[in-house]
Amino acid sequence: MKARHVLLLVAHGSRREASNQEVRELTDRLAQRIGGDYDGVDCAFLELAPPSIPEAIDQAVAQGSVRITVLPYFLVAGRHVAADIPGIVELKQRQHPDVAIDTAKYLGQAEEVLDLLEAIARSAGS
Repeated sequence: MKARHVLLLVAHGSRREASNQEVRELTDRLAQRIGGDYDGVDCAFLELAPPSIPEAIDQAVAQGSVRITVLPYFLVAGRHVAADIPGIVELKQRQHPDVAIDTAKYLGQAEEVLDLLEAIARSAGS
């Protein structure tokens, strides 16, 4: 049986449902682009919207995941990136010792963000 690897795009969550829906739609588009590299691409929220990060991790494990990559959709290493998400991942790792739970770089840490910002800036002047 092939090992099940899930990518979990993690965002803050909002009281504004339209914002949460944007994250869900982004997750669907991401799955279309890189879904072949994973057995599943899902999203979760730190607060204010379901599913929570712990719920999403538990669901992935219940569905047979043996590896979960948490991808923080955050621009800077504030409290959520520096403490909250690592704390949740650590807790879930202890609860599911047979599952590898990794955390990818957060969005703002990726070098490619510069290319994106440059493209947006150039298109604004068009």
